[in-house]
This record gives sequence, C-alpha cells and structure tokens, in this order.
Amino acid sequence: MVPVEKENAYQLREYLHHKVSESAHADPFKSSFLYFLGLLKDGVPSFDFATLSLYQRCAIAGLGVLDETVSSLDVSRLLGQAAKIDSTPRPWVSDMFGVMAVKWLAGQMNDARIAREFENWISGFLAQQVSGDHLNVFEKDIAMYVRSSDSAVHASACVPLFLHYRQIRRIEDHQTRLSLIGRFMAEFRAQAQEDASTALLSLMVYVFDQVNQDVAVVPPKGWSLDDLLGFLEHIPVGLKRWTWEDAGRTRGAEPVKWQVENEYHVQNLLYVLLAPIFNDIADEVNLQPVGQKNPRIDLYLPSLHTIIEVKYRKDVKKSFPTLIGEIAEDASLYRADTKYKDARIVSFLWDRTRATQEHAKFKEGVLKIDGIDGCVVISAPSTMS
Repeated sequence: MVPVEKENAYQLREYLHHKVSESAHADPFKSSFLYFLGLLKDGVPSFDFATLSLYQRCAIAGLGVLDETVSSLDVSRLLGQAAKIDSTPRPWVSDMFGVMAVKWLAGQMNDARIAREFENWISGFLAQQVSGDHLNVFEKDIAMYVRSSDSAVHASACVPLFLHYRQIRRIEDHQTRLSLIGRFMAEFRAQAQEDASTALLSLMVYVFDQVNQDVAVVPPKGWSLDDLLGFLEHIPVGLKRWTWEDAGRTRGAEPVKWQVENEYHVQNLLYVLLAPIFNDIADEVNLQPVGQKNPRIDLYLPSLHTIIEVKYRKDVKKSFPTLIGEIAEDASLYRADTKYKDARIVSFLWDRTRATQEHAKFKEGVLKIDGIDGCVVISAPSTMS
C-alpha cells in the first residue's frame, strides 16, 4: 500500500471517511453499517433487500437501521447452516462485523431457542478463526465479544471503545477509558499505512468522532485539575462587572440587581460558566442511596472525572466549622458510590458575608478532609449589600 501522509488526525479522518464512503457505496451491508454508525451522508442506503442472501438480510436486520425485517424462521434457517460447503467456508466465517450484527439480531428476537441456535452456529467456526491467523487483532476482538459479550478481554483499544460508545459494554472507570483513548489514537494513525477492511475503517472513524467529542470538551492542550481550579479562582475578575444597579442605566429603566441568594444560584452560575467548556457537564446527579441518605452531586465533569460540591454562606449563622462538616459528610457519601469512589472532588464556596479573614483557615481545613482535591472560596461582589 502506498503510504498516506496526513498532517494531522483530522485530515486522516476525512481521508478515511471518504475512502469508506466510496468503498461502501455498492455494498448493502457496508453502506448499512456506515448508516448505523451515523457516517453515511446520503441518508438511508438504497438497495433491494429481498434479493439479498439470507445471511446479508439477517446481518443488515441486526443493525436495526431499516424498516426491513426477517422472520424468526429465517433466522433459524441461517443458524442451522454449516460453516462450510464441500470444504469451502461460507461468507460469514471470516466476516466478524456481519456475525456481530447477527448476534444483535438473535438478541432482538428474545427467544431462548434462537439464542441456543446462535451459540451452536458460531461454535462451528468462531474459535478456529480466533486461534488462527486469518483475522487481525480488531476482528479477533469482535469475535471475542461475539463469543462472550460480558467477559471478553480485548487486545485493541478500538473495539472496547466502540462497545462503550454504543452503550453495549460501558467503561465506567474514567482512567481506564482515558488509557484506551490514548492507545486508540495510535491505532487510528496506523490505519493510514494499513490495508484495512471497509468495515474496520468505518469503525475507526466512528470511534475517532466519539473520542473527539469525549475529550475535546476542553481546550486541545487538555485541562488538568490545576487548570480547573485556576479558572474557578479567577471568577472574581468577571464579577467586577456583575450587574448591581442603584439606578437604571437607560431612560425609564428600573435598576437591576442580579441576586445570588441561594446555593442553587451559585450552582447555576458555575454551570453557565463551565458548560461552554465542558459540554458533558451534568448537574443534580443522583447517587446510590446510603441507608436513608440519598446523596446528590451538584456538578460533575465526566471528562475530568471531577465533582464540584457547591456551598453558600448567606450570613454568620452558617459557621465555617459547620460548612467543613457538611463538606466532609458529602465527600464520604460520594465515595460510597462505586462509580465515583475515585472521582476528584472540588469544594466551591460562595461567601456572601465576605469574611475574607477566615478563608485561608477554611481552605486549610477543607483540604485536610480525606478525598477533597481542591477548595475555592469566592466572596460576593462588594457592590452587594
């Protein structure tokens, strides 16, 4: 294959997308797979479904992208066929993407008999293909998923990320996903020099797009915890222009004061500031109950696997020791949820009392709490009475 020189990953993505679009144009399954991945610009592929082979019809039906369906009788007919005819392998023996789609079709049938027939069908060829040298690492990973969807261990990064983004096998551990993303980018760039199948290249482009959405929610250089803390600590710079009027600025206008009177107002303010940067931001995230407690995260940044716990000091009745106790309790409740046990936690306090002489000691106390990774204290603008 002639080496393909592309200056960056985005150029390579466009090159590969054009390549698979051209290649898939005349193939019903390939074009349907592209459509399934959301990569077909021309809309629903057009072909005569009835004229296709039984295997092609079942594979395409498994993708669930067309109105066309196959009967359970037809599925059983396919699953009753041997892997070879007179020592000649059937088309699906080396077509892991099509076999994966048939697996989905069998699952959609929700029929125990068909499930058993599918297991018997793949037993006639899949193990031999995995142990042989006819499949590449990605195809072997798909075959492993087909054989054991819940416990498969994958050698590639592309396949587990594909299953994650399709919400088939979610990767809940944030660090594991970031590690796979790093490995995937190396796999993706390698495709410029490989003669991969159209289906695999389609998968690569799809995962690249999903990874781009996953990690490009922050600037290209990426954000660290220090970047986030620095951003939050500089919020007062913008608060200098916080609207707090003693008189209307235009003729006949009533004076406007942007009140921040409750914790949820602060939470909303942070959401407004962070959402354009972290488009995966989530708020009011309910966690698993802890006894009679029903903990809820104020703000969560999945791309940084970071929780922001918002506090509001309205007056001196809410003491700093009380706030420290609340933060400690909240942190322990978050850690009780397995999904967030390794998440970083940042405490953000809006101090309406502007007791700046207490802030350093408060931050020192909060940062001594096990599991707290950062603490930011912001005083309300001095214009607020």
